[in-house]
Amino acid sequence: MNRIKELRQENKFSQIELANKVHASNQAISAYESGTREPKEPMWQKLADFFNVSVDYLKGYGYSKDYIYKQLDDAYKEKWKDPTGQIMGGGFDKTVDAYLKQAKIKKPSKIDKTFWKTNFNFLFDNPNIKRLLTTKDKYNDDDIKLLLEYTIFLNFTTMKQIIDYYNNN
Repeated sequence: MNRIKELRQENKFSQIELANKVHASNQAISAYESGTREPKEPMWQKLADFFNVSVDYLKGYGYSKDYIYKQLDDAYKEKWKDPTGQIMGGGFDKTVDAYLKQAKIKKPSKIDKTFWKTNFNFLFDNPNIKRLLTTKDKYNDDDIKLLLEYTIFLNFTTMKQIIDYYNNN
């Protein structure tokens, strides 16, 4: 099932308002949302551009960047389990702190979504994280968190810096 209705409702638009924004009929929007009619590619793109998401995400595949940033924030602030059942949390914040130190980024007293978007948008250059945006596979949140930690970890300049940081903190 596509995410047109979900995104429309999240953004507090009626079907008529959305139809006017993307130059479609109210009936077309209704049919797209119910799945009785499939948008043509140009309309998929108009809708994706309007909601600032990828076409694949709109079609129901993958995860949004906002969802991935939320997982990053949760992983930093909460305890979670890696796929083997090991409780994580303490290691993730050390990985993030090490990256910030290496990148010479000052950590604010309050970390929020803006912080992640400003300083960790490099994550979406990684093929594994890019794949999350379009995948038809389903991952649990802890798997996504582990993938994020691994990607941040790999972004360090040298392995020696990581080892030194963990040994000194």
